[in-house]
Amino acid sequence: MVQINVAIAGVGNLATGLVEALQYYKSNQDLIGVSYPSLGGYLIEDINIVAAFDIDDRKVGKDLSEAVRISLGAREPFVERLNSLGVEVLKGPVEDGISEMTKDVIPLSSQKEVDVAKILKETNADILIIAVPTGATKAVYKYAEAALKADVAVLNATPTPLARDPSWARKFKEARIPLAGDDIQSKAGGTVIHKGILDALTEQGVRVINTYQLDVSGGLEGLNTLDVKRRAYKRGVKEDTIRRAMPYPLNVASGTTDHLEFLGDRRIGHFWIEARYFMNAPLRIDLRMESYDSPNGAATLVDAIRAIQIARNHVISGPITAISAYCFKAAPVIVSRMQAKKWFEDFVNKKTYN
Repeated sequence: MVQINVAIAGVGNLATGLVEALQYYKSNQDLIGVSYPSLGGYLIEDINIVAAFDIDDRKVGKDLSEAVRISLGAREPFVERLNSLGVEVLKGPVEDGISEMTKDVIPLSSQKEVDVAKILKETNADILIIAVPTGATKAVYKYAEAALKADVAVLNATPTPLARDPSWARKFKEARIPLAGDDIQSKAGGTVIHKGILDALTEQGVRVINTYQLDVSGGLEGLNTLDVKRRAYKRGVKEDTIRRAMPYPLNVASGTTDHLEFLGDRRIGHFWIEARYFMNAPLRIDLRMESYDSPNGAATLVDAIRAIQIARNHVISGPITAISAYCFKAAPVIVSRMQAKKWFEDFVNKKTYN
């Protein structure tokens, strides 16, 4: 199978998970956690990283395999030794990529910003993954413009509106370039687990009244979302996706409440649900979940990459509803988990195209 050439903007947890996953599945046949070993004939090992961009001085200029090892807190690797990728991390646009909360922990590279569109063309990139920090809206738009110039598909892993923004949707549609987003949904993350519990209760006739899903994490994104404006924005996106997936109104709170550096790649979430069921009897649920951010995000990303390449092959342009609804929290169209899964499988199996 022809390789899928991928570029990634933002060398954080998501990039780390992807780099480790690509090496892991080249030599490991253990498919636990892999939803789709093959999508449109593409295997995980068909994904090939050709370019990477960041602004952190500790990462710029290094091989991507080295750069992903640089993290804010102690992190347990899922692949002990990474092979050199021959992909140098280049300095991308800074714009609003550093927040008040991260300005003291991210040393800004003094190197000159590269022409992202030019690099995408030179490396024959098929797809650009935008994974810059939450709230870096100007940086997201700069990368999106570069992708349009380079005729490269975009997966927007950030909450910044691209796929759900009519003006950006129109730009990608007119350019005949596929786009999917926004805000990647981890395969077994807090949002999808929260929605799953609420779905199950609703299916059984239970009426949820109040619920929250709050977490603490150790990664840079957790620190970044302690910025008041960025945290409010991220929480708004997560809460909206839950509300829109429910058939009735309810009170929801969802998001990261604190950053604990010693957690490293781990995220500890708490779920609380208050509901009523048969004969108006009360029901309360209180759960705790511990997960790892990098493999959680990468598990979704490997599906999204292969699916949007299928869209490229069939010259399907603009926001791809099926991919967005299944792989992202803030999709242009939000439906139930099972409906999103059906749309996704119908799409990759060529039963329907948007």
